[in-house]
Amino acid sequence: MKQYAVIMAGGRGERFWPAGRYAVPKQLLPLGGGNRTMIEDTVQRLFPLFAPENIIVATSEIYARTMKKLLPLPPENIISEPARRNTAGCIALAASFIKNREKDADVTVTVLPADHMITPVTAFHDTLTKAAEEAKKGGIVTIGVIPSRPDTAYGYINISDAVSEGVFKVKGFREKPDAVTARKYFLSGRHRWNSGIFVWKLDTIIQEISRYLPDWGEFIAKTSAAEDFNAAVAEHFSAGQSVSIDIGVLEKSGSITCVDASFYWNDLGSWSSLFELETPDEGGNVSRGRNILIDTRNSIVCSDDDTLVGVIGMRDVAVIKSGNGVLVCPLSEEQRVREITQSIAADTDLSDFL
Repeated sequence: MKQYAVIMAGGRGERFWPAGRYAVPKQLLPLGGGNRTMIEDTVQRLFPLFAPENIIVATSEIYARTMKKLLPLPPENIISEPARRNTAGCIALAASFIKNREKDADVTVTVLPADHMITPVTAFHDTLTKAAEEAKKGGIVTIGVIPSRPDTAYGYINISDAVSEGVFKVKGFREKPDAVTARKYFLSGRHRWNSGIFVWKLDTIIQEISRYLPDWGEFIAKTSAAEDFNAAVAEHFSAGQSVSIDIGVLEKSGSITCVDASFYWNDLGSWSSLFELETPDEGGNVSRGRNILIDTRNSIVCSDDDTLVGVIGMRDVAVIKSGNGVLVCPLSEEQRVREITQSIAADTDLSDFL
């Protein structure tokens, strides 16, 4: 059975301002500490389990050109979403593209985000192979991460009976919980962090989309058989509703299993994620760039050029200087960084900062 991988890479860079901008979103940042961007790391991580011609990147039109230059993939495998339609639209587009190419071939598809940290690669491949074998039975498979702590920043998978070792039936999906609920989930042993990685047969996901999201099912029917695929997508894509695949399909489907991840996973959802990627100094700080920290504890301080950043007497804060922007906030408030990008977007005089 042929294997495809679909990388979802349409994010707009709202959580890592000022380093992340609409023109340079999170997936195009080298947040892992090296020189490669997150999307480059994600593609390299798929080799050699997937051949380059079987790796698809679904992204926004404004990022497609950059990714075609950046990635060692056939340029036609970088497909553009004509409008923002959340993960359901992204997955429907990719499913239609593969169906258009492979016709009636038997195909398994692994879908994953472009901007997560995963190590080691061997364990990642082992987990995906295990999930693909499970997906061949005809259901939807999700990869769950065993929680290492209560965390309110992640969605959760509620598991039930074991199907086999490390494979469970899924009872339901839970949105990001409050602190009390997150602790209950952690202590129960019956919840997993939702990694956002899914594996399914192509025919399975098309059937499920057609059942629960008929507008996207109609889109796939119209475009997957089109002689001019790109023209058909341009004509029909925007008519689909904007909804996540979790809400639109997964929460309604009755045939989902969860495979436990055997790898380390971090979705790098905020600046404080850097605490897990680097060894903090004696004060518990992570510092990148030219910085002087005095009597400062448990903070993230980053500067992307020769600007010298001095921080005195601070606790649990993020101080980020990147390009023409500076962010200062308590780490407890870092989930509100999107409010800054939204404020910038609403003010035409601030367009240079977006």
